[in-house]
Amino acid sequence: MTPPVFDIAIRDGRRVLVDVAGFPLAPKQISILFGESGIGKSLIGKALFGMADTEALHVRVNGEGYAEYRSRPQSVEWRRDGFFVFQEPSTHFNPLLTLNEQIREGDLEGAPSHLGVIQELWPDKDVLPLSAILKIYPSPFRPSGGEKQRILAGMAFEKMDLTAADQRRSGGLFVFDEPTGSLDREARNRFLDRLILRYRRSRVTVLLITHDYSMIGYLRQRHADLGTALHFLELARRDGGQQVSVFSPKRYFAWIESRRPSPSHPTPPFLTVESGLSVFGKTYRFTRHGERADLQVGSGELVYLKAGSGIGKTTVVKIVMGLQKAERFRMVIGGVRLGEVSPLRYWKHSLWGKKVTMAFQHADEALNPHATVEDSLAILPAATVKTRDQRVHVLSLLFDAHSVSGVMAKKVWQLSGGQKQRLNLLRAFALSTPLTILDEPLNALDFESIGRVITLIEEEQRSGHGILLISHNEDIFDTIVPPERVYQLEVAGQ
Repeated sequence: MTPPVFDIAIRDGRRVLVDVAGFPLAPKQISILFGESGIGKSLIGKALFGMADTEALHVRVNGEGYAEYRSRPQSVEWRRDGFFVFQEPSTHFNPLLTLNEQIREGDLEGAPSHLGVIQELWPDKDVLPLSAILKIYPSPFRPSGGEKQRILAGMAFEKMDLTAADQRRSGGLFVFDEPTGSLDREARNRFLDRLILRYRRSRVTVLLITHDYSMIGYLRQRHADLGTALHFLELARRDGGQQVSVFSPKRYFAWIESRRPSPSHPTPPFLTVESGLSVFGKTYRFTRHGERADLQVGSGELVYLKAGSGIGKTTVVKIVMGLQKAERFRMVIGGVRLGEVSPLRYWKHSLWGKKVTMAFQHADEALNPHATVEDSLAILPAATVKTRDQRVHVLSLLFDAHSVSGVMAKKVWQLSGGQKQRLNLLRAFALSTPLTILDEPLNALDFESIGRVITLIEEEQRSGHGILLISHNEDIFDTIVPPERVYQLEVAGQ
């Protein structure tokens, strides 16, 4: 049976935000929508659910006004019996009520077990921390993003349980907008398993919006029996609008296989960070193959530092960059030994942009929102971006050639999240330092851009430059990074 399709047009004044034709949403099945950040995936989800902001946006669905669309029986049923999990959970939570009070609001008041459902998204050992978290008045900074994501997802699961228990609720739409963006792989997989479990019981309509292409591998491995009930879609920019297409799992698996590394030989370390560094009262250690080891990156090597979400990977690499003071640490970089008493001016004058560069997890940390894209490159002390032609060439490495001229004149604040991330990475690669640190380099990117970024990483390696990366995209980097160059970050005593 061919699923219903939707033509969705969304404007902000004169600006077209979404213009997509034939968006398929299979009833009582699971659709997973990929695509770069800022392309319009969230707006599509909100429009279909019936919760687009009509005060700020002009929305049409299948050629009719939004009020007419929202009043249709299917739309009413989707909202009444469904749930929307926001990309930023703070959008949902009321800072004047504890989380414990909010998980019992509205329809969820009749759910049989509040804490039990949410607890399924926490490891067994963390029962007490969850009960403490639920006493908190939520704010942008507490509890953590990953904790709020799991609580909101748990509330959606409660609504699914109510649907499964009452056949009159069988028509709900459940939209999960980036529900695992702040979760490590273990927590993500726990979420996916619980989502599939409840889908099997309730057979509701699910739209899951994500950047995480590695979900494909896990779902195909653990839940292959879902077969045609599982749909993978990708949204991409085409001719001034968006186009949705089927994304083939075979394409993803073939690409992963093609990236398996050839045998290589170790090189003398350019960077060594001793295990046992301390910051914020915690002592961190590195392990490799389960054994304690110092973290080392040699010339031309790609090294992968892994840890659970919130453990402290970004903190550790910021210590290496001199951006975070440590209570105790020892490292050698380019033959120079540094520690917690080393002056910041050494990093500023001798390391930054000369021996080491970092692409931050959040592009806004590194970009001036009021600069143009071209100026963001021109300001770099790099021979590769001195002329306009050189800057055009650099941008074409991650931007389509036909869009480069238009992008160059834009202010950074005008870029989408995916475009900012590509500019962020290009600035780091343009400096071409002996060591580059990449913090979540695949965040906010579509599949084509992910492939281009991996190609740039490989080119840096061939140039003899070392790469240290941290990422939640374990399925990808566990494939392309040799096991002997994979380190685990742990907190001593935990």
